[in-house]
Amino acid sequence: MIRELFHKMHISNKRAKLNALSMALISLGGALLSAPATAAENGNISWPIGVNTVLNGVATAPGETRLYNYTLFYSANQLNDGAGDDSGVDVDAEIFVDALRIDRGWGMIGRNTHLVSGFVLPYVDASINLFGDESTDTGLGNLSLKPLIIGTHNDANTFFMQIAPLDLDVPTGSYDRDRAANAAVNYTSWQPNAGYSWFPAPGWEIGGTLSAAVNTENDDTDYQTGWLMHYEQVVAWSVTDKLQLGVQGFYFKQMSDDEVDGHTYLDGYRTRGAALGPQVRYDFRPGVAVVAKYQKEFDSENKAEGERFWVQFTFPF
Repeated sequence: MIRELFHKMHISNKRAKLNALSMALISLGGALLSAPATAAENGNISWPIGVNTVLNGVATAPGETRLYNYTLFYSANQLNDGAGDDSGVDVDAEIFVDALRIDRGWGMIGRNTHLVSGFVLPYVDASINLFGDESTDTGLGNLSLKPLIIGTHNDANTFFMQIAPLDLDVPTGSYDRDRAANAAVNYTSWQPNAGYSWFPAPGWEIGGTLSAAVNTENDDTDYQTGWLMHYEQVVAWSVTDKLQLGVQGFYFKQMSDDEVDGHTYLDGYRTRGAALGPQVRYDFRPGVAVVAKYQKEFDSENKAEGERFWVQFTFPF
C-alpha cells in the first residue's frame, strides 16, 4: 500500500508506515470548492468531492459579487484495501477545512447567458494517527482559480447550467514531502466541471455536477496521480418557502493508473468511493442561505472510509 515512498531508501520503516495511511486518505487542502479521496500520492487530491450539492447549475448573477463559505469536518478510522475490505490497519484521521470562495458575475453574452470568474482559498487543519505515530499540518491549502464560468438558463427558469472549463488548482499551499499530513498537494490539477439544476415542479430541485481532475507530476517525488471522474447529485423538496430537505451524495472513480518515474505504480493503485446522506437548506431571504449536510462513505477502495459533515453558506456583497 505504500507507494513511491518504498523507493526512497532513506525513509525509515516508521515513516513509511505513517505515509501508508496518508496515501489512502482524502486531503481537502487543494481546490476545496471548485466540491475525492483517492489512493493518490499521500492521499492528497485537490477536488473536494461532496461539496457540490446545492443549486449546482446556478451561477453568480451578472453584476453581482458573491461570497461562499464551506466548512468541512471529516473523520475516518477505517482503511480499505483494493478489494474494498477493511485492511485492519489501526488508523485515526481528523480533518477540518474552512474555505472561502468569491465569485464575480460579469456581463451578458446572450439573452440567457453570462460569464463569471472567481477563486477559492482553503484553510486546513489535518491530523493523521497510524500505529501510534501522529502527523499534523495546519495552514493554507492550494489556491483554486476559476477564470471562466459560463452560466445559462432556459426561458422558463426551470433549468440552469454552469460550465467551468478552465478551473485550475495551483500548488501554493502548505506541503512537505516528508510529512504524512499535508494541507495542500504539490502539483497542478486541471479540473473542468459542469453542473445543472432542474426544477421540474414547484418545490422540487434535482441537480448534479460532473467533473474531472487531470494532474501533473509532483516534481518533489516524481509521483503522478491518475486522472479521476466525479459526480455529485442532489434531490430536494421545499417544505416551505424557506426550508428545503434533500438527499445528496457522490461517486468517484480513478480512471488511469498512478505512476512513479513514468512507470505504473504496483497494479495502478486506482481508487473509487461513494457517499450518501441528508441535506437541509434554509433561505433567510433570496440569495442568502445556509446548508448543513452529512455524508456517510461506502464502497471505498484503496482509501480511508469515514464520514463528513458540511456547513455551507452564501450571501452577496
